[in-house]
Amino acid sequence: MAVGASREAQEALREFAQRLDQLRRDAGDPDGPRLIEADATGRLTKSVISELQKGRAGLHRVHPWEAVSAFVAACRVYDERNTRVLSAARTELAHWKGEYTTLVNVVERLDRVAAAKQPEPGPGPELSAIAPPPAVPAGFTGREDDLRGLLDLLGRGTGTAVVVASVRGMGGIGKTTLALATAHAALAGGAFTGAVFLDLRGYDDTPLDAGQVLDGVLRQLGVEPESIPPDHDQRAAVYRAQLALRARQGEGVLVVADNASRAEQIERLLPGEGPHRLLVTSRDDLSAVGACLVDLDVLPAEQAVELLDVTVRTTLPQDTRLAADVDGARRAAALCGYLPLALRIAAAQLVADRALKPGQLAEELADPKERLDLLDDGTRTVRAVLERSVRRLTHPQEQLFGLLSVNPGLDFATETVVAFAGVGKAKDVRARLAALQKASLLRQDPVTGRWSMHDLVRAYADELAQRQPSVAGAALARLLTFYENTTLDAATHLTPRIRGNPERFCGRVEALRWLDTEHANLLGAVQAAHSVGRHTLPLRLSAGLVDYQELRRLHEDQLTMCRIARDSAEAVGDDTHIAGTWINLGIAFNGLRRFEDAETAFRTALQAFQGLGDDHNESVAWENLGVVLGHQGRYEDAEEAHRAALTIHRRLGNPHTEAASWNSLGSTLSALERDAEAETAFFTALAGFQCLGDRAREATVWGNLGIALQQRGESTAAVEATERAVAMFDEVGDHHQHAEALGNLATALEAAGRDISEVRAVREAAAEAYRRAGDEEEARKVLEGEE
Repeated sequence: MAVGASREAQEALREFAQRLDQLRRDAGDPDGPRLIEADATGRLTKSVISELQKGRAGLHRVHPWEAVSAFVAACRVYDERNTRVLSAARTELAHWKGEYTTLVNVVERLDRVAAAKQPEPGPGPELSAIAPPPAVPAGFTGREDDLRGLLDLLGRGTGTAVVVASVRGMGGIGKTTLALATAHAALAGGAFTGAVFLDLRGYDDTPLDAGQVLDGVLRQLGVEPESIPPDHDQRAAVYRAQLALRARQGEGVLVVADNASRAEQIERLLPGEGPHRLLVTSRDDLSAVGACLVDLDVLPAEQAVELLDVTVRTTLPQDTRLAADVDGARRAAALCGYLPLALRIAAAQLVADRALKPGQLAEELADPKERLDLLDDGTRTVRAVLERSVRRLTHPQEQLFGLLSVNPGLDFATETVVAFAGVGKAKDVRARLAALQKASLLRQDPVTGRWSMHDLVRAYADELAQRQPSVAGAALARLLTFYENTTLDAATHLTPRIRGNPERFCGRVEALRWLDTEHANLLGAVQAAHSVGRHTLPLRLSAGLVDYQELRRLHEDQLTMCRIARDSAEAVGDDTHIAGTWINLGIAFNGLRRFEDAETAFRTALQAFQGLGDDHNESVAWENLGVVLGHQGRYEDAEEAHRAALTIHRRLGNPHTEAASWNSLGSTLSALERDAEAETAFFTALAGFQCLGDRAREATVWGNLGIALQQRGESTAAVEATERAVAMFDEVGDHHQHAEALGNLATALEAAGRDISEVRAVREAAAEAYRRAGDEEEARKVLEGEE
């Protein structure tokens, strides 16, 4: 008999729980969250508080003193902060410790008396066999680690309930299949003598209530229908008695409660101590019942393709279409989001149409607006599964869910949602996001805190948004404004000419971190803004992100963004902006080493700005043209372009662009072996950037000076200059330039005759820096240079 299980002991435990509950009421009636806030020990949770006062599933137990003392202390703290009505004696821990000790002694004595009155157990009645659970659907794959983890959890301790539900554990992710596979594996391994499986229909229009759940389980355990009492608590008592009877006869039962949507459906199924276990599947977070949570994600890519193939060949054993079109199969699996339900429906499409090839199916699935319509085989549909999840949301939660689809990227921050949701208070947005997470419609990264949606969930959210186009349009407008303003605020820390609010970020490092995180969203925002005719945003963002994209070598994205900006400039007929986009296009082409295209773009911009009489931007065009001419080895032409830029910079009195031109001119003069002039140019640039406090561009000059010194054989001076560049690039967070400077430093050290181990260490540091910058090819090259 478990401690406190006798009727008399339960009465004593219930009376103690009532005294705790009365203490809470007298302290001002704080609810669970307020008590948790007042708890300094961190031991109180909602489930602990509930059990202390009400027990679990109608039964009370002896709780650890640490939980009782934390509860009493929290009541005292809450009273002191708010009502101040409790006397000191009411919350004195020494008093409660004495009460608790007395309770423990009384419960143990009552249990001994009750046990003495029980007759010796006989052989016991013959128990009916439990029918085996349903078969595992064909194609179970990709869940081997999850299966082993569940079997391990079920084998631990006593009374452990396991919930198979992920934050991304949306409907159709394969929770039921995994539970069935676990049940069969556990039975085959001898962990249990029987398994009860029950679908709680938690997401249907008429989910089972607690009484219906118990009725179904009792019938499977062999209880005659006429012997099942009408009251829920009475049914729970019969359930516990049945489990106890089977435990005494050496049996262990695994109860699988599938599709639970709320704790009330399963809390009376908790088996307590002994050999029995409870396995629950749900789209919701049911941790309140004390369950061990197991996150279930979508299938790995290869296993998703395997599921497609096995499912098709279960019906058509000789079918070879997926093996013959592996690329098409992979694309189809990816467009299904690797979601098992979607994959099975896609397989059904291939079975129904034997002329349909995987590649053709992938082409049909490629349109996000049509995808949910295609993932419907007449019996199963992804849309219906998602509808059932969304139907359980409150109206504000559902409205926010639909609006999330306006964000163009794969993930988003809470502050972004606050900006576009149109909800007054940030705490309300956070609460709604948490509710969507609990419903497995959103997933939050535990490290970054960012939110993401499965592609098919996003498609359904977009359908909901389209039902309220004015609301979605207003949300998109707010989102674009947020991205535009915040990008310019971040860019002020990288690009002096950008006008934003520098106080939005505490410095360059924080600004870079935000841009690194949000860049994919910003590219999507530019595309979205152009599509809805908001043309100023592509122009401002493409200009504001030039230096950042150069810094991070995001040249392909830069080219895409600049082309959209050019189209927007042409749409509004702004000649100055059109010419400006040609400069940015040239920068992108130059980064991609498409030097002829870059030269054409810069000359187009140069001609346009000369026609407009825009001296400043003419000088910018000259400067960039000089750079690309130098890359083509046309150094005399490059010098002419840089000097033209310098002339205009001096006339306009722009020290920043003048210093940049001196730096570029220095590299060109060095290539022409005009060393003294080059050194003068470099030191003029250094003085300019040092006066301006621009550490990033000063680092570039030191790096270029180091290269020039190395080329003319001044290795010791080259080492000193390059070491300065390395330190500064690291300081300003320019990963790629930092790696490049380390590589140059290794070359200079080797030329200076330094120890080979020192040179090797610097090359390895350069390779690691290139890897951090995402450039494996350069990492390989710099290591090969060691030889």
